[in-house]
This record gives sequence, structure tokens and C-alpha cells, in this order.
Amino acid sequence: MYLFRNFYYFLLELIQGRRVIKQLIISDFKNKYLTSYLGFSWAFFQPLSAILVVWFAFTYGLKIGLMDNGLPFAIWFIVGMIPWNFANEAISSSTQSLIEYSFLIRKTSFRISIIPIIKIFTALIIHAVFIVILGILCILYGFKPNIYWLQVLYLVPASFVFYSGLGWLLSSLNVFVRDVGQMVSVVLAILFWATPILWPYEMLQGNMKYIALLNPFFYITEGYRYAFLKEAWIFQNVEMTIFFWVNATAFFVIGALVFRKLNPHFADIIK
Repeated sequence: MYLFRNFYYFLLELIQGRRVIKQLIISDFKNKYLTSYLGFSWAFFQPLSAILVVWFAFTYGLKIGLMDNGLPFAIWFIVGMIPWNFANEAISSSTQSLIEYSFLIRKTSFRISIIPIIKIFTALIIHAVFIVILGILCILYGFKPNIYWLQVLYLVPASFVFYSGLGWLLSSLNVFVRDVGQMVSVVLAILFWATPILWPYEMLQGNMKYIALLNPFFYITEGYRYAFLKEAWIFQNVEMTIFFWVNATAFFVIGALVFRKLNPHFADIIK
């Protein structure tokens, strides 16, 4: 009962601070992307360059044209890569958020729990633009808009819940153990190759297929492929949907409770 009461008050703080969240998101976005000469372009340069390099290597180097399922490799890869870029940016930036906004932590009246959320929202703004670009690319490849594209309206909030829990958990731990930020970078690099983004999970044999299905990041990337390419509902994969929400809910609750527990000590550690 104690845990649920604390979790309720934690969520209440977020709702009450929605106006402050909006102001800080705008400020964070401007500081991150609009203070350099190229400004907003930098938000797209790194993810686009990564996508283009891998696409070129596999399309012209390894000469992979069509997948075994008949889909063009280029668009199949891009559809999986765009939600992964959102995950990578949201988790990495939210992990470092408390250190970056240390000046706000010293203000006793400020709701510190908002800080990791700001970074996820900033990443979400860029992701929204990439979704529009993705839709245009799919049309150019011959995939017509249909009702299944609306799954994005489910996948984005689902991702947000999962990344919020991870952001609260990792950012609070990073205050006490600064190596957490470096560890997150390494783990995300490993997860990129462990998640079926560059390779189809159908190539796995036996129990390895089930292990891939239990990967919550795979649920999101595969969800985008269901929406834009497969013209099917991700909910059809009941096991993967249930496992994702068990994971997302667990991380959301645990992250919120750990953050609230460690919150009183942040100002003493960060100087």
C-alpha cells in the first residue's frame, strides 16, 4: 500500500507541473538545436547519416535488394531504424538529464521528476518529424496510406511509458554512480545488434525466436513494420504485446519509486 501511495503522489506531481514541462521542453529544444549555425539540421544529421551509411553498405556493398519476404531491404531497414533512433536518444539524454540540469535541482520548489521527461519530449519532437518523412518514403516505395498506419498513435505513447520509467531509473542512479551513463551507451550499442533491426528475426531457430519476441525494443520496431509495411495489427502478436506491457509497466513503476526514494539526496550529491 505504501508503494502505491508514493507512486500516486509522484504521478500527481507530474500532472500539476504540466505547464512547467511545456516551457522547459521549448527551452531545452532551443538550447539543443537552435543555438548553432546549422540549428535544427543537427537534429537530423546524425540519425540520417547512420541510416544512409548502413543502407549504402547493405544495398551496394552486400547487394541486398529484396528480403526473403519480398520487401525492399532499404525501406524495411529504415522503418525499423527510425523508432530505434527515438529510443536511443530518449534513453541516453534522459539518463544524463539530472547532471545537465543540476542548477534546477538546488531549487527546493522545483519538481525534479519533470527533468527526465523533458529530454524524452525533446526527442519525441524530432521523432514526429521522422515519422512524417517515413510516411513519405513508404509512399515513394509504393506503400499506400491505410488504417494500419494509425498504430503509430499507439506505439508512440507505449514507447513513452517505457522510456519514462527507464529515464527515471537511470537518471537517478547516474547521480550516484556516474558510470551509469557510459554503461547505458554500451548496452544500447549491444541492444542495437541484438534487436532485429538489421536482420529479420525469422532467421532465428528454435527457442531463440521466443527470446527475440520477448525484447521490448523489438516490439516497438516491429510495431512500426506492422503499421507501415505488413498492413497488420501488432496486437495480433499477443505474447509479445503482453510481455512488452509487463516490462513497460514494471519499469515505469520501479523507475518512479526509485526516483522518488533517491530524490531527497540529489542536491547533496550534485554540486
